[in-house]
Amino acid sequence: MLINHLQSVFAERSRKNPSYSLRAFSKSLDMDSSTLSALLSGKRPMTTKTAMKIIDRLEINEPLQVQKLLMGVLGAEDAPQSYSDIDLDSAEMISSWEHFAILAVLELPKAKTDTTSIAKRLNIPMGVALECLVRLQKLGLVAKDTTQWKLTGNNMSTPKNIPSSKIREGHRQFIHRAIESLESHSVDQRDITGITMAINKKKLVEAKGLIEDFRRRLSAFLETGNRDSVYRLNVQLFPLTQENQK
Repeated sequence: MLINHLQSVFAERSRKNPSYSLRAFSKSLDMDSSTLSALLSGKRPMTTKTAMKIIDRLEINEPLQVQKLLMGVLGAEDAPQSYSDIDLDSAEMISSWEHFAILAVLELPKAKTDTTSIAKRLNIPMGVALECLVRLQKLGLVAKDTTQWKLTGNNMSTPKNIPSSKIREGHRQFIHRAIESLESHSVDQRDITGITMAINKKKLVEAKGLIEDFRRRLSAFLETGNRDSVYRLNVQLFPLTQENQK
């Protein structure tokens, strides 16, 4: 529990300051950076003495929170749950764009897969990369071999047609990345096009099936051969006219 809290604090500070380093974080905790790195990666067990020092440096004073964090250190937490399928709660946990991008980077044959290299490849703070990797590890989607991360081979798909504010936020993030691509990538690196049409709404269910089939066929086509980049495909089909609310 305390390790999870540390990872969240590191990720939050990294989001506020992308140049915030593990060394700076360890300095704020009055701890050696190699020790902190070992704790965050699970290579070193958390002792009660170290836990109390961290809690003090993070200025956590609320008794119930302190007790909860210490219980985790003393081994009172349940063992991590193993997932074979991604349910709604799990999908929401990894809904931000970084999680899916990391999984795709790990598919690149020649990619360096230590935490620092993954963060650099995706241009995200290392704290955010570490937080995402640990979440993916808990869901059984990635595993760590010494310093390198790898895919476990478990497949994942998010639930369909189930409302979720967190999954919606994940879609917003990808759409925002597409907007940024308009300015940062040349036309030979991207394809952002669209079509406006008058439609028969009764065919929407069938249309969604066609879109899903297209996504999968295009993915299979692009993933053959020498994979050297991570791309995102967004297909957006939405009404422009005012629809009757039922």
